[in-house]
Amino acid sequence: MEFKSHKIIIDPNDPFENDKLGRKPHVENFTTLLKNISSPIVLSVNAPWGQGKTTFLEMLKANLQINDCSAIYFSAWETDFVNDPLQAFLGEVNKKIESLVEGDKEKSKAWVNAKSAGAQILKKGLPVLVKLATAGIIDAEKIIEAEAAKFTEGLSKDFLDDYTKSKEAITSFKENVSKALKNEDGATSQLFIIIDELDRCRPTYAIELLERIKHLLDIEGLVFVIAMDKLQLSHSVKGVYGAGFEAMGYLRRFIDIEYILPESDLDAFIEQLYKIFEFDIFFQKRTQYQSFRYEKDHLKNTFKLLAKAKKLSLREVEQLFAKVNLVVKSTAEDVYLYPDLLAFLIVAKEYYYESYSGYINGGDTPEKLIKVLHTITPNLKSIDSRACAVIESSLIGAKNDRYHGNIGEALKYHEDISSDESVSTEEQSYSYDVVQLTKSFDGFRNSIDLESLKQRIEMLESFKFNS
Repeated sequence: MEFKSHKIIIDPNDPFENDKLGRKPHVENFTTLLKNISSPIVLSVNAPWGQGKTTFLEMLKANLQINDCSAIYFSAWETDFVNDPLQAFLGEVNKKIESLVEGDKEKSKAWVNAKSAGAQILKKGLPVLVKLATAGIIDAEKIIEAEAAKFTEGLSKDFLDDYTKSKEAITSFKENVSKALKNEDGATSQLFIIIDELDRCRPTYAIELLERIKHLLDIEGLVFVIAMDKLQLSHSVKGVYGAGFEAMGYLRRFIDIEYILPESDLDAFIEQLYKIFEFDIFFQKRTQYQSFRYEKDHLKNTFKLLAKAKKLSLREVEQLFAKVNLVVKSTAEDVYLYPDLLAFLIVAKEYYYESYSGYINGGDTPEKLIKVLHTITPNLKSIDSRACAVIESSLIGAKNDRYHGNIGEALKYHEDISSDESVSTEEQSYSYDVVQLTKSFDGFRNSIDLESLKQRIEMLESFKFNS
């Protein structure tokens, strides 16, 4: 029995074997663009957290290599424990470039010299005048004051010597990297460097990495593809330079071309999760009960409706589905799931906890949580209105026993609307559905055991779900 989704495995020989989200045409088009683009250049792949950037980049790397291109995948987040991103970069690309220059004495020598120059840069750090040129983001006055103090302390000669040596090291580094990438015919080989997880890094590390790429690695032959959540990264920039800093403009200075990752097929993703969590096997065992036969489809369709309406990321959908999975798998074989209500309550618990808690713990009538439903799915005239009516009637019906047959204002509202000729036909129809569905919960046989459902959902508090 599966209780978590597994990381998608990208086969280097068949990168699209496990492509369940239709990424193949986007990756192939992006590959063609990269092969025909002039370097040096920096491209970004922009998408919010949890939208599948890592999978896209891993497919891209494999597809580039299948097309005889040299590509390196570099996880910025896994290397942000070092002080200088250049150190991590040199460490990660060293093996790849060594394999490219192997057997060529001139290229090998150039790469050795490049690493030596890189070590000098790391040792001394970027000189102050180079930092001053970094898009005007450094506080020049403070730096100049600090350096002026050095002059007054008799350190001017050392400072100028350090600056000269650092500048020479930067020039040597660029020249030798360029030589290492030269072919016999004088043309420059392209090396695609794919950088992932930048927005998960320490703010200072992420900023320094961008600075290094723009000012030290703007070398012919190098093509950078950087995945980022630009909005999240802009918050990191503001955290370093102040809330009033124009972070988006700052980030644009480092990116030559921005690619917006297309939204994934959420339906296909949820279908895949159904397979991973083996829901078909679970629900098949329950089909012996006539009233249980449509549980699987109701759960799936309601979850799709809520996920789309909430505009949830793939990561959020996956995490919520893991919780749905635990609640479903903890349900006895002869107990009805109430799948529409279950899916909604789990979403409400995650994003509208106060309203959820007030309802589930018995203090509140259904109105507050019904308002949450209407907030998530405001257009009840859509083709999904029936699903919304099922959820709303379940919210009302689940309180039936507590009101001893009188389920309050929520039902009365719909009874009035269903017979009100001044409202639209769609609204009348929706309210009629809510009334009829709610009445189906009358009596012991069809009553919703809210307490049992609550216990299974609240059981989630005992589990920790890691992202």
